[in-house]
Amino acid sequence: MSTKVLDIQDVTVSFDGFKALNNLNFSMNEGELRVIIGPNGAGKTTFLDVITGKTKPTEGAAYFKGQDLRKFKEHEIARLGIGRKFQTPRVYLNLSPRENLELSCNRNKNVFSTLFKKTPPAEKRTVGGLLETIGLTAKADIPAALLSHGEKQWLEIGMLVAQSPDLLLVDEPVAGLTDEETEQTGNLLMSLAESHSIVVIEHDMEFVRQIARQVTVLHQGTVLCEGTMDEIQNDPKVIEVYLGKETSLSPEQMLLLRIAATMAWADDNFADVQQEVILDRLSRKFAHSPDEQASLRDDLRDLLAKEIPLEDLVPQLATEAQKEDALMLSYEVISSNTINQTEAVVYQKLLNLLNLPPETVQRLEAAALAELAERG
Repeated sequence: MSTKVLDIQDVTVSFDGFKALNNLNFSMNEGELRVIIGPNGAGKTTFLDVITGKTKPTEGAAYFKGQDLRKFKEHEIARLGIGRKFQTPRVYLNLSPRENLELSCNRNKNVFSTLFKKTPPAEKRTVGGLLETIGLTAKADIPAALLSHGEKQWLEIGMLVAQSPDLLLVDEPVAGLTDEETEQTGNLLMSLAESHSIVVIEHDMEFVRQIARQVTVLHQGTVLCEGTMDEIQNDPKVIEVYLGKETSLSPEQMLLLRIAATMAWADDNFADVQQEVILDRLSRKFAHSPDEQASLRDDLRDLLAKEIPLEDLVPQLATEAQKEDALMLSYEVISSNTINQTEAVVYQKLLNLLNLPPETVQRLEAAALAELAERG
């Protein structure tokens, strides 16, 4: 049976009458990697502040492995086994990555003893393993000031791990990183999740999709909903929060939209004509009056997203009719321009995932071309 590493019960935090957290309830099990998302002002930073003791709840309580965190000061909570990484890397720039990690390994050390006293063999092995884990072995002995922004982020994560916390709190770890650094950061966190409980606060949805097992959405200081990334992205409440308005999109409409958008982004060049094909087809399919179609087009346009893997989307198609709709719309999208090799490869992947009979594919492709010709 899983043990709760974190249990937040009915927590409210008020600042001069403003409720940064409002009757918040949240829990996660040991060994879990949980991603927290939410719009600006949702209460994400205050959420972390309560866990680390920087802010005390006005009402309610937060428990770490059964211990009431209200009883402890910030440094005492850190010693209980909670480590926090802030948005901006906090490393000693004049020390090397190795020295930064050695300093973090022993909380009773100071900079003087780190630099001038011999490091015990066991600690050397620990630091060597951490340098390998965070990918900085080759740069272990240069000043940390010479590291890239992403490498400084990895170093600070390594410094947290060096303190042997049971729970890692990581705040926006990929802000300002390159695509390659973002991917490597995701791999690092997933590797650490094999031996730690981790909470990640993040805005980058592609990164969230890379690492997320379970996602919690905060809004106005409380939990709006929880679930897998696919469940969250299709939740009408989440859509309303991020768009700032109500939407009538159904899960089926959302799924077809995302598959079509993924096809359009296949060559990283989402042409205007492709967008119009998607908006026109879906608005006519799911709305009847001109006013309803215009409203639906606006909602769909706001939600066109880049490259969600087809492997995640296609299995959600529940019926043969939905599979046929997805194929026909996707073929219309890529056929609205001259089909290039990249689009052809992605389309073939879609066909393999759909696994429709060849005669059905031929019939639907012919119908899609006829629709395009009819629209001119």
